[in-house]
Amino acid sequence: MLKYSLFVFTVLVYSFSFAQNVTERSDEQLIQTKLSYFANSNSKIQTSTNDYISIYQKYISGIRGQECPMYPSCSNFGLKTFSEKKFVYAFILTSDRLLRCGHEPNKYDLTIRPNGFKNIDYPAYQAAPNELYYTKNAYFFSFSDKISDDSTLTFIKKLINKHYYREALLEIMRVEYKYPIFNIELFTNKIICFKALGEYENAIFDFETKCPTQYKNYSELVFQIALIEYKLKNFSLALQKNQTALELCNDEYCKSKIILLEGVLYANKYEWKKSMQSYLTLSQLSSYKELADINYKLAENGTQLKFKNPRLASIISIIPGAGYAYAGHKQTAISAFLVNGLLAYATYTSFKNKNYGIGLLTGVFNLSFYIGNIYGAVKSAKRYNEQQQKSIINKLEFNSNL
Repeated sequence: MLKYSLFVFTVLVYSFSFAQNVTERSDEQLIQTKLSYFANSNSKIQTSTNDYISIYQKYISGIRGQECPMYPSCSNFGLKTFSEKKFVYAFILTSDRLLRCGHEPNKYDLTIRPNGFKNIDYPAYQAAPNELYYTKNAYFFSFSDKISDDSTLTFIKKLINKHYYREALLEIMRVEYKYPIFNIELFTNKIICFKALGEYENAIFDFETKCPTQYKNYSELVFQIALIEYKLKNFSLALQKNQTALELCNDEYCKSKIILLEGVLYANKYEWKKSMQSYLTLSQLSSYKELADINYKLAENGTQLKFKNPRLASIISIIPGAGYAYAGHKQTAISAFLVNGLLAYATYTSFKNKNYGIGLLTGVFNLSFYIGNIYGAVKSAKRYNEQQQKSIINKLEFNSNL
């Protein structure tokens, strides 16, 4: 609330001082001012807004005693939206963010920043970069075929298993330079290193340009490429690669991890029944029946999810905060009700006391937060639906060790 109050105060001061300045000018100057002002109104308003947000960041934010729990912070969110979108739309987006700030942290994904964990909340018109999302440490291990290794390859595998992926990759590149004969086991471990380091594009590039055609149907290598496409969220392409790997595979362990990935890929496409079918197939492998049953029940839960209706959320938001409450944002609902109520009261009393300037300003803010409350309720309902599905997918990923 303090952050909201400071933001409102700065814009009110700016607007009031501008109004005073205009009224003190002559009629001719007033006409010229209006013409020039409205010709460049959007850019001037955006510039002024950005200036005041910057002043808040520089002189006020540091003395508040706490940091914004969202990423980007509310002030940076405002700077971003006012710089990239029209003023009215940016104002509505920022109003919604101010209402939601710090509330219901379980409704947002996490990112880890130098100053701790933050809740990811990018403007609705832009998806957050994948690298922002916090994931638990993942450990990758080397691939081994049934052929005995020389000391160099054994050393590389040891580096990978000890999680020295960068060092292992450098050693692999050294061996490739010194011994130009293609080694499929070495190359597969190179792809694993790229995957562990998050260098997915390099892995795809090497697979397409440096792997001989006759080795592109090697089951383990194709499976690793499917995993990388999955990390890149190319789910349909990952399914194609994964199906190819399954057709090439001829042992139980290989099949199990490919089928596990298949189930997760269908879940990411929200094709829950196909995901269930994957786990039914997995249950036929006796060693994996228990895991298959657990994942089957999780996928089955996906078919039984009850979603919030965004349209209904917008309709009931006629009462400020009702849509947020419907979408599960109860704290935000209280904020929306109080902020809109206080602004409405301020507008009413200002007009009643014939303080029309302040009445107009608070009325504009009231309208912005009111529309923001409707807009935010719709987005919150959609976020609720996404989070329910993500919760199941995260559990499937964890069980599948992906």
